[in-house]
Amino acid sequence: YDPPEHTRLRQKLTPGFTLRKMQRMQPYIEQIVTDRLDEMEQAGSPADLVSFVAEKVPGAVLCELIGVPRDDRATFLQLCHAHLDASRSQKRRAVAGEAFSRYLLAMIARERREPGEGLIGAVVAEYGDDATDEELRGFCVQVMLAGDDNISGMIGLGVLAMLRHPEQIAAFRGDDQSAQRAVDELIRYLTVPYSPTPRIAREDVTIGDQVIKAGESVICSLPAANRDPALVPDPER
Repeated sequence: YDPPEHTRLRQKLTPGFTLRKMQRMQPYIEQIVTDRLDEMEQAGSPADLVSFVAEKVPGAVLCELIGVPRDDRATFLQLCHAHLDASRSQKRRAVAGEAFSRYLLAMIARERREPGEGLIGAVVAEYGDDATDEELRGFCVQVMLAGDDNISGMIGLGVLAMLRHPEQIAAFRGDDQSAQRAVDELIRYLTVPYSPTPRIAREDVTIGDQVIKAGESVICSLPAANRDPALVPDPER
């Protein structure tokens, strides 16, 4: 955390991430997953988990979380993916980003008139004009950036890891608590995304023989941190 500005922005997101809201979304999430698995089964062998599930479920859930109207979701995701697709040229991403921003600002204007039950509606209902359009737009972009591709990768790689270790599947099948621990362990083991994480030191800190001064930039390797033997006794297992 980096108060006071970071704290202020985090507080504005609180209404959209309450326990009650997450519990209210659970039936929708379960139905989305069930529908995608049914589609994959109906498509026959070989099963394509990535196309039918990993690439479809996160976007659908995030649209529900944000409050994107259901009729708009295909367009919303198309604009979002075009904007965030690192394989596209900078110019094409910029053009897509402008179109995505226009859509988001129009959606925010609608939510200001009639706040819905999604993230944007909850923040608008709680903070009104104290939450600026640019802040709300930024919230949407960050939620999609953090939760779409990363979760897609996590689903695909997580299932692959389980298939390679079927004894682990047997260990948590039918046990919700064990399944939750398995998810936590997969997050550590896979550490999606792999990209370096930039940070700025808030105070002087010494790591080994290296002194990092307050205000200096550092690049953190989350996969390396999650495979630190001081964290878990057998990190590669």
